[in-house]
Amino acid sequence: MNRVLHEQMIRGIVHDLKLSEPILFVDNEKKGRSGHAGHALATFDEGKIIDFHANTSGIRLGGHSGFGWMEYQISEDFGESFGPSQKFPYSWDTFLDGYWAVAIEKVVSPKKNVLVAFCTLLSQMREPCYEPYGIPNVLRSEDGGKTWSPAFRLCERRGRVFDALYIQGSIFVLEFCNDSEESFFGNKPEHQYRIYKSDDDGRTFYEHCVVPFPDTTGRSYGNMIVTPESKLIVYTYNVNDQNNMDYAISSDGGKTWDSTGLSFVAKQIRNPQVGLLDGQFILHGRAGESETGHGAFVLYTSKDGIVWDEGTILIDDKSACFYSNNLTVTGADGKERMLVQYSENVKDPGTPWSGQVNVMHFWLESMK
Repeated sequence: MNRVLHEQMIRGIVHDLKLSEPILFVDNEKKGRSGHAGHALATFDEGKIIDFHANTSGIRLGGHSGFGWMEYQISEDFGESFGPSQKFPYSWDTFLDGYWAVAIEKVVSPKKNVLVAFCTLLSQMREPCYEPYGIPNVLRSEDGGKTWSPAFRLCERRGRVFDALYIQGSIFVLEFCNDSEESFFGNKPEHQYRIYKSDDDGRTFYEHCVVPFPDTTGRSYGNMIVTPESKLIVYTYNVNDQNNMDYAISSDGGKTWDSTGLSFVAKQIRNPQVGLLDGQFILHGRAGESETGHGAFVLYTSKDGIVWDEGTILIDDKSACFYSNNLTVTGADGKERMLVQYSENVKDPGTPWSGQVNVMHFWLESMK
């Protein structure tokens, strides 16, 4: 089974891409730990990056469990190296209380050294210790992650935060308002995607809009991107149609919506993560899910964020992993690179601890 990513060239719709050798970021196998979720990334000063990862049990459900806490590492050289892991204090204290675990879903930096982290609360009362969800919380740091404010509520609706962006002076946060008591896939009319907004660098938030998807039944996950033309696109995953992501487009930051539709992905997608690198849209995530196993790790390119190429399988491993995130980093030379973080199984599917994952990195460079 080919489980190892390698350096290669990828044909892109706009520009070809150079993909680096994989980099081991967190060696959970060595520690006997795991960590599928919480891959939050942000640049908060020149060359400085904060990178979150989960530290969860390597034993419960074979390592595919939310039973644990969050840690983060800091880079001061544009992501070339990272300092030691530090416990995220709020997540550690919450874990010790025993009722909830904390997943840092996304983090944004509205200004130098200011960080705003968005937390989903995961119940520890039933396996796999991911669901149901509480009300999302927010924490702020004004010293580049050295200290953090007390947690406060993002809103009054239970659900999971799936994305956050800083757009022209405001923070936009995407929550799927499904408490996941029944399923983390939408199963009731009130399970809707809402965007919350902050105009004061994350000190307070208010409900900005409901994303007008025609149907959220069977939907979960989600992502947002702002196009070079300043259009906001929101995406979702549909477990009943894994070849088509739902999308909604707004030209005025979510005040009104131009259109909704389906975006076809030939090799499917489960937890879509979309970014921009040198004007080209990059989409990556798990390549769907099937009755016989889980999908591989796939990457697509696009010139408009709607029409994607045929996709490139990066790792052909039918495992329950490949949760991921990306961060476009402008180096000291002014050139852009994209850092992609993902979870990769360390054991073959079906073996003990087959859900245990390491946290990996690779770099994408645009060959313009």
